[in-house]
Amino acid sequence: MKLRATYRQSGSTTPEIIVGALRLMKRLCLAWVLFGSLGTATAQAQSNVLTLNPERTGHAATLLNSGQVLITGGANEGTTLNSALLYDSVSRTLSPTGSMISTRANHTSTLLPDGRVLITGGDQGSLSLNSAEIYDPATGRFTLTRTTQLARSKHTATLLRDGRVLLVGGKSAELFDPVTQVFTVTTGPPKANRTSHAALLLPNGSVLVTGGYVGSVAVTSAEAFDPATQTFTLLAATMLVPRANHAMAPLPNGSVLVTGGLSGTSQHDEVDIFDPAQGIFSAGPKMLYHRAAGPKMLYHRAAHRAVPLTDGRVLVVGGTTLESGPLDVNEVYDPSSQSWSIHSYLNENRSGCTATMLLSGDLLVAGGVTGSRTLQTAELLDPSTFSFSSLGNMNVARNQHTATLLSDGKVLLAGGSTDTVFLKSAEVFNPLSNSFAVVGSLSQERKSHTATQLQDGRVLITGGESAVDDLKSAELYDPLTAQFHSTNSMNRSRSRHTATLLSSGKVLVVAGRLLGATPIKSAELFNPLSESFSFTGSLTIPRMSHRATLLLDGTVLVMGGASVLNGQPVDAGTATAELFNPATGAFTSVGNMHTGLTEHDSTLLGDGTALVTGGILTTGPSDLYQPSTQSYLFPRWVNCSRRDSGTPLCCCRTPCGAL
Repeated sequence: MKLRATYRQSGSTTPEIIVGALRLMKRLCLAWVLFGSLGTATAQAQSNVLTLNPERTGHAATLLNSGQVLITGGANEGTTLNSALLYDSVSRTLSPTGSMISTRANHTSTLLPDGRVLITGGDQGSLSLNSAEIYDPATGRFTLTRTTQLARSKHTATLLRDGRVLLVGGKSAELFDPVTQVFTVTTGPPKANRTSHAALLLPNGSVLVTGGYVGSVAVTSAEAFDPATQTFTLLAATMLVPRANHAMAPLPNGSVLVTGGLSGTSQHDEVDIFDPAQGIFSAGPKMLYHRAAGPKMLYHRAAHRAVPLTDGRVLVVGGTTLESGPLDVNEVYDPSSQSWSIHSYLNENRSGCTATMLLSGDLLVAGGVTGSRTLQTAELLDPSTFSFSSLGNMNVARNQHTATLLSDGKVLLAGGSTDTVFLKSAEVFNPLSNSFAVVGSLSQERKSHTATQLQDGRVLITGGESAVDDLKSAELYDPLTAQFHSTNSMNRSRSRHTATLLSSGKVLVVAGRLLGATPIKSAELFNPLSESFSFTGSLTIPRMSHRATLLLDGTVLVMGGASVLNGQPVDAGTATAELFNPATGAFTSVGNMHTGLTEHDSTLLGDGTALVTGGILTTGPSDLYQPSTQSYLFPRWVNCSRRDSGTPLCCCRTPCGAL
């Protein structure tokens, strides 16, 4: 498989390779952030595509004195591995080295003072291991050493100042002596039976152990290990939130930064700062991830459409909710009261449809899916009556198509798919006759593509999926001839990307996916005069199924999407956002959204802010991007029962009269 690499340093003294699992596609990608001697190679490493064979997760990685990185074990599709690889930062290549004696995943890998690497514990599925082995870089071989006193997995291994290694996890702790190669149980046991916790060597030589799971519950407790007495002391202070699978890092003043982690299925933005001198935790500045509670949409939805209304409000149409499938209920966001309320009801529940505001102010909703059936129907919303009327059928049932408002007021619907077939057909909706007419076909079947109206009225179609692969082809639709013609191809194949018309008339094409699963971070510009594409600056991280919004100052806000570099499952997406500056051709990071999102929507409001709505696997509040501070705020929550300026806010199935 293909890997996109960058580097991260863990809270311990040993760098770790972090794996993001693309669960739905059964693909894995490797994310590295490397500091120290390899810091100058980071930019180059981020642009490389490497092949890791076989794919693996739950593996370990250690930076060797040579500058190479040793990657060991892990699991692949339920099979535990014993293979090992070396990453060479000079040649930027991966090559096999000797295999471990035992297959193992969720083990530890610790660089010893003499340059060898200690491998301990881990598991083979449900079986935890007590075996240990040592890797010698000089020979490229693993040899067994003494066994640990307790089988353990998802534990920590911390190198002490005297060269010994402290293992913590489970009911006991033990010390490894590299001279005698013997493990001995510490004089005092840990105060809690932890897994998936974090451990860090402090400046005074003691080891801070925080959080983790005790049983199946994440905890807030912390303890300190004293190498002189070999005992653990439970700290009176606790972290702000329970967390497991989190990270700790030393700060220059000797304190410790504790970030992220999980409790149950909730990821954390809260930050703790531990002061070793006082033995206390204090709240640090929150990660740009969650802030304060804002108004949740009334329905958790993804694959919906958000359309700005003429009065400044934003109408959210259709979509899918995990609880009940495709939706017929639509809701509206009012920026003046910063609240959500029920707006109207579609005649059919539909997800993956298009929603296009016509010049008359009516809203055309077309196609999509309900259950496993692709819809051929379309309907029209009259904003004055809050009701939809049926328009009958399009010429072809379609979902994951595009709908583009043309200069003459008609709407071009192009491509998409039915239940089983990718489409190259296109049709135009005429609002004067409320009818659909077939026009020339696309040169290639495609879905999950983009369609962007250019300043001269033509429509640019880029990328998308075909029945075979993701596409790099592009074509132009001319409303005067009602025909498509092929133009120069993009430099990269991509689908689930974005395409944004810039003030200059060029089109910014951003990220997407490659080879059916791998998010990419390249971007390119389409020049309508030469009908050609050229690379521009790359994003800070890869993304697909993200969103992009042109702001009033001409910059483009890119947010969310699936990204293997943020350590989250693909469905959860990334909370990060970045800004494209057409003047410099560069992307720069801005403040994060409250949570990771994919399949969301973003709408520019009249005051220049951008409203982010919905997304897969989120029931959280909507986000409001503030260009002045380059950060997100959350519109305040207004209870359904209260009144603002005498106007009732409705959260029922009856539209508010005031709407």
